[in-house]
Amino acid sequence: MSMPITAFRVRFEGLPNEYWARRWRIPNHTQPFAPVPPSTRSIYVAKVRSLFTNGQYDGRAEEISLDDARRWGLHGQHDTAVIYAHAQTAGASNRFCLRMLPNAVDATSNIHSSTFRVYDRLVQDAKFHSTYLTGAEGSFVPIHYGMWVMETGDWAGKVLFSLTQWCGIPWNELRHTKLDTQANRILVGRAFEALHDYGVDHGGLNYRSDFRHVLIDIFAPGLTGAGIMNGKAPCYIVDFSEASAGHLCARKLPVLPLDAFPDTKEVGCREIADLLILLNFTRSSNKFSSFCSNSCNSF
Repeated sequence: MSMPITAFRVRFEGLPNEYWARRWRIPNHTQPFAPVPPSTRSIYVAKVRSLFTNGQYDGRAEEISLDDARRWGLHGQHDTAVIYAHAQTAGASNRFCLRMLPNAVDATSNIHSSTFRVYDRLVQDAKFHSTYLTGAEGSFVPIHYGMWVMETGDWAGKVLFSLTQWCGIPWNELRHTKLDTQANRILVGRAFEALHDYGVDHGGLNYRSDFRHVLIDIFAPGLTGAGIMNGKAPCYIVDFSEASAGHLCARKLPVLPLDAFPDTKEVGCREIADLLILLNFTRSSNKFSSFCSNSCNSF
């Protein structure tokens, strides 16, 4: 039996050094995380299309540079979104998402700061995963490998990050593209039905920008172009910092296109009722979406 991975190297293309990442234990939390794949001795972050943050207003992914990342959390900057990186092992045999807090010492020094709130959400998400989601990881939620820390010196000081399975592209990036098919909207709905059947209410789905918490892996191995269009790609829900366990879903309707506009009581579950509207699956939400696309720019 191979020994569990307790450290690995992280290399960013464009930086002269690579850094050792070591497991960071969350204070007062003892629940275990998934073991890192045994082949993970070193992971690599490419320079292009690999480093992102979410826009403050629309939640859409914005590519950033290594220089942008190194300033995160310094001098009381009002950073409100985590930085995340697409990383992989040699040959892309394993793909990971690193959600990072550069300059972690400064970023967490003031508990009233926006950067501390980002840190707190990252930790709450990790704790929820290891406490409640281990039986669902890799199915409709990502595998969570725990929290890690690396000392990067002059680049970004001490960097704290969570390591999870890479799950693809946020749904709010795919909306209004050719991939915004009814089959893929149903795919999103099925993921939430599975989550609710598992006993978890996500708690963070209030606006269409919140679809950044839904990821579709359109580059999954073996997936065809037709399969991508027809809702066959893996779909995952992420960010459980506001989630609640023990949810007994009382939904009475499936997350499918409906020729009606049911209220929350008729649906039986508030989050599912909101999801039906956000996916344009109710008759009135379709009309409203069409009205807005034609008229809202005139206001």
